[in-house]
Amino acid sequence: MLVIKMLALYNFAFGIFHLFFWKLLKWEEQLKKVSPVNRAVVQTLNLCLTFMFFLVGYCLYSYPAEIEQTDLGRALLLGIGLFWFIRSILQIYLFNMKERVHKILFVLFVFGAVIHISPFIGIGF
Repeated sequence: MLVIKMLALYNFAFGIFHLFFWKLLKWEEQLKKVSPVNRAVVQTLNLCLTFMFFLVGYCLYSYPAEIEQTDLGRALLLGIGLFWFIRSILQIYLFNMKERVHKILFVLFVFGAVIHISPFIGIGF
């Protein structure tokens, strides 16, 4: 159950990280360069994704036994692992992997995929 609580912290950390996108990515300035619809879509997707990170973190932290011992919980872990796997693949294709920050994020995304699917690849809890 400790591992599941650590998974919760991983998701909480990405939720917090996404809250800082406005400042980190200079969205106040940068998003003025795109259409109002694109500006709204980017911010809406970020806020909804942030909510999901916090929701997943809450579920993992608050219900570790249910996550570990039920089919629904294991399906949730597998789904989250697949999310991070897909995110890591998108990192390669959509971001400039020559930049150090993008390489670091790629490693973090792969790590997220592995730790969430670890019960399914024999690492276990």
